[in-house]
Amino acid sequence: MVKLKNIKISNGYIECDIYPEDSSRAGHIIVDIDTKELKEYNLPLGYEWCKSHLNHAKYRMIEFVETDSIPEEDLIMWC
Repeated sequence: MVKLKNIKISNGYIECDIYPEDSSRAGHIIVDIDTKELKEYNLPLGYEWCKSHLNHAKYRMIEFVETDSIPEEDLIMWC
């Protein structure tokens, strides 16, 4: 599970704060809209193992851009 908050688009990028699992501290993720590649990221201290969460977040953010529907926040769950 990962929460995305403060989602915004600017200068060809989509970015947001990322809260993996039960973290109360945010990381940050930036995705290039044109290349659909992860431009930069950081995860909260102690959550470095959550790199798979970044891919889930990246694909959801690309989906937001492609559907032209940018929510303020989102919750991604998988099994």
